Amino acid sequence: MASLGFGIERVGLPSLRNPKTSIIVILLVSLVAALGLLKLKPAGSLGELFRSGSTEFANYQKLNKLFPTTEYDVMVLIKGKDLMRPQTLDDIRNIQLELEFADGVENVVSMFTMRGKPDKTGYAPPLFAADIPTGIEFDKLKKQIGEHPHIKDKFLSKAEKDGEQVALMVVSLKEGSTTTGVLSKVIDGLHETIKDNAEPAKLQYLMTGSPVMQLEIRKSIKHDRITFNVIGFTFGVFISLYFFRRPTLVFISSICPAFAVLWIMGLLGHVGQPINTFINVLPPLIMVITLSDAMHMVFSILKGMRAGKSKYDAVKESILSVGPACVLTSLTTTIALLSMALTDSADIKAFALAAAGGTMMAFFAVITLVPTLSMLLIKDEKSFLEEKDTGFNPLLWLEKLCIKLTGFVIPRWRQLAIIGISVGVIFTILHTQLDARYRLSDQVPDADDTLLAMDLIDTKLSGAQKINILVKWPDSMSYHSPKVIEAIGKTHRLLEHQSKINNVSSLETMRLYLKRELGQENPTAFKEYVDKLPDHLSARYLNHEERTALVSGQIKNLEAAQVAPILHKIEPVLDVLRQEFPGLEFTTAGLAVVSALQSTNMINTLNQGLMLAIIIVIILLGVAFRSLDAALLSIVPNLFPIVSVGAILYLFGEGLQFASVMGLTVAFGLAVDDTIHFLNRYELEQRKTGSVESHVRNTIAHIGPVLILTTLVLLCGLSVTSLSDLPVTRLFGQLSMATLASALVADLLILPAIILAARKVKPFGHDFSLVNKTSQKLQKARVKKRK
Repeated sequence: MASLGFGIERVGLPSLRNPKTSIIVILLVSLVAALGLLKLKPAGSLGELFRSGSTEFANYQKLNKLFPTTEYDVMVLIKGKDLMRPQTLDDIRNIQLELEFADGVENVVSMFTMRGKPDKTGYAPPLFAADIPTGIEFDKLKKQIGEHPHIKDKFLSKAEKDGEQVALMVVSLKEGSTTTGVLSKVIDGLHETIKDNAEPAKLQYLMTGSPVMQLEIRKSIKHDRITFNVIGFTFGVFISLYFFRRPTLVFISSICPAFAVLWIMGLLGHVGQPINTFINVLPPLIMVITLSDAMHMVFSILKGMRAGKSKYDAVKESILSVGPACVLTSLTTTIALLSMALTDSADIKAFALAAAGGTMMAFFAVITLVPTLSMLLIKDEKSFLEEKDTGFNPLLWLEKLCIKLTGFVIPRWRQLAIIGISVGVIFTILHTQLDARYRLSDQVPDADDTLLAMDLIDTKLSGAQKINILVKWPDSMSYHSPKVIEAIGKTHRLLEHQSKINNVSSLETMRLYLKRELGQENPTAFKEYVDKLPDHLSARYLNHEERTALVSGQIKNLEAAQVAPILHKIEPVLDVLRQEFPGLEFTTAGLAVVSALQSTNMINTLNQGLMLAIIIVIILLGVAFRSLDAALLSIVPNLFPIVSVGAILYLFGEGLQFASVMGLTVAFGLAVDDTIHFLNRYELEQRKTGSVESHVRNTIAHIGPVLILTTLVLLCGLSVTSLSDLPVTRLFGQLSMATLASALVADLLILPAIILAARKVKPFGHDFSLVNKTSQKLQKARVKKRK
């Protein structure tokens, strides 16, 4: 019969014939890959997840180019009771002064940098004098602070009943301070500076912001990479030791995952692919894929040698019998992974390509390393004949379990088929009700104070995220032109009227403040006020060179689905402003904007890609088995794991996140392997005489133990993701494990029941078979010719 692996498994034969040459080539490739590990680097900003050719991302880049401080802001929260006391304010200002001289700091913005009422010359002096006053003068200052539009609920919260208040400082870092290797030193320096000054004053502090989040993500990725690799390799050794007992076989099966991970991570280093939060799960994923295939091949070699075959023949038989299934499972897993490349996200595309490449490298690692090392390291062939079956005790126990399972499944095939299909339909309906969900905090480690700081800004101040509108005017105008001032004012009020948007800031805020202080509109005073502001303050609202003003409104850490409706309400009003002010441009921008508008589409695209992958895999199974029956039989067991986990998410009130759809996709690529091995074994059983019941019984008894074992290997291997501080990594692992467990149930309970039920349903009828008729005729012709 034609090979299930389309003959690709034969790439392992040269390693069998020339193991010494093969090991030299493998070591040279590994050396080159090891050099690539030195080039690995963490991903950049949080917005990289949404990098694409979309208008929203282009506007986000434009915002960062025009107002770069938004990308380099560290938010420092000073918390304490009765902050509005002269000594406490002086202590907080000392912290700011020390921060301004810290390494990597460009400037610091806080209530202490705010300006008061301009004098007759137009100069606006600092709100805080060099010496903080006491008595009546302090009471006046306190009132000014409480009424200042740039301080109230932005840099200083209201005092709670117990007197607790929060003061905010925005520390802008220099552009080069966020690079790998530098950022850690800068943030650590900020921590040390604040701690040294806050503790004596009995003040508490927290830090958050994009640079802090980036650093925490990088630390988590580095920690996970070490943890996953060490625990993953150790796990592989123990699993192999438990089932094989022989040091040689343990080494062969457990070293394959290490080489596969080395090759793919080295390749990523050479091509300059940064390690993002998704690629972070690649090592454990590739390890379990490789270990599963390696165990299949080593089991085959061990059985062959115990049956009296020579080392050479046993390894060759393993390549030609187990190899095709490994090829097909690698292809189906690769197809599932590549479906994620349909999304616009550069980060997810990178993961899809890296995971697909890693899956193929896992196959080549197994198909070359197992034959090579078996031929070089297995010495005493006779000892295999003399060996007792103690090494197979776990499998023998699983075989007994599967024999009992057949006694449960076969008599109840009708009920199981009806229940399986009915539940599958219900789960499918529930799965389709899932909505896409995303929030920025999902990307950030939840084991540190970064999220606590974000929550504090949300509850005490106005929110840590922003919705921005860029207002650009032509060369013939300036920021103080009446039309531009009017346009900025209307844009400002547009954001103020939106629910969930708080504390809108812009040049309009300054204009209204001056109008209130001066008692009248004074365009000249407004121009002088803005022109005489320090550059680092005016740059947050105005870019003179690009003739662009920034209008920003703060929002809390909301779901993308909550932010999108706000943006949809803003855009029609902006269209009206575009008509009212021809020549001026109005553009919404920001990380909150791009995530709200793109995350839903990206997640839905990933989900659609998963459905497409399932269809392609079903067709591929039909082609590989040369049987329409195989394609039809694989539909339910392939869909059931996906929709069952989706139904659980729905019932628990969860939605589809990036990590959940990706976890389902990856798990499907792994779970379909069980269906392939089951159908492959059933096809072999059909070549023997007997009833369908006997074929199903023998298939479950023979392949069931291996499916249970490999599923346990995958579950244990992926369980290491639970040690991560990154929520996306943990969610990815949890859903992948749930899908794999559901797939095992589908393949050992539902699939056999459907096979038995298919006898009664056309087009299968009594001639139901996976064995291709043409292949049968060719096989008979070859036998007749040999005779």
